[in-house]
Amino acid sequence: MKRSLLLSVTCLFVLFAVTHIANAQKKVEGPWAFMIAACAAGKGGAASTDVDSLKEVSKGAVTEDEVAKGLTKAIQGIRIGGLHWVSAKIAATGGDNIQDMIKANQAKWGGGWAKLAADVNDHSAYFYTEVKFSKDQKGVTMKVGSDDSVKVWVNGAAVHKNAVDRGAGDFQDTFKADLKNGNNPVLVKVSERGGGWSMFFGVDGDPGVTVVAVEPVGKLTTSWGNVKATY
Repeated sequence: MKRSLLLSVTCLFVLFAVTHIANAQKKVEGPWAFMIAACAAGKGGAASTDVDSLKEVSKGAVTEDEVAKGLTKAIQGIRIGGLHWVSAKIAATGGDNIQDMIKANQAKWGGGWAKLAADVNDHSAYFYTEVKFSKDQKGVTMKVGSDDSVKVWVNGAAVHKNAVDRGAGDFQDTFKADLKNGNNPVLVKVSERGGGWSMFFGVDGDPGVTVVAVEPVGKLTTSWGNVKATY
C-alpha cells in the first residue's frame, strides 16, 4: 500500500514537472522580419529543405547562411522576387497561420506582397529575429512545428532540420542550441508544398529572455528598431 502510494505521488510529481516545463515554453509570435521565396514548381516542402531559395530567387545576391548570421541593412535592401522584408506577427494557433498572416497584411505591406495569389504554394517562408539571453548557456531547449518542412539556424549555424511534408497546429520537434549572453540571431525556414502553411517556434529561458524585433527597410528607412516582445 505504501509502495503504491509512493508510486502515485511520484507519478503526479513527474506529471506536474512536465506540465510546468511545457507551459514555460511559449510560442514566439513576433514581430519577426519576414520574407518568402519561390521554389521550383512542385518542389516545395521536403524537397526544398536544403535548397537555398533566397540565393536562387535573388540570383546570388543573398543566401540563407548570410541572413542566419544577421539581417543587416544591406541584406534588407535586397528584393527577393519583387518582395521586400516586412515586420510580421504570427498567430500562436492555426494550421495555416503563415498564409493567414500574409492575407491579413499584404495590402498594408504593399509592393509585390499585394500582388500575391490568394493561396501561395511551392514557397519557402523565412522568419528572422534575435533572441536576447542574459547569460551564456549550452543546450537550451527549443521547439518548432511546421507545415511543411523546417530548418532552423541559431547564431549562423544550422541546428535543426526536418525534411518532411506534414501538417502542423502546434510544436512537433524538440532540439537544443547554444545561446550566448546578448543577442542571438535566429532564422526559421518553413517550406510549403501545398495546402496548409504554418510555423511555431519557442525557446526555453530565464524570465529575462526577450525577442528583439526588426523594422525592415522595406517599410521604413531604419534597420533595428526599439520594439521588443517579451514572452
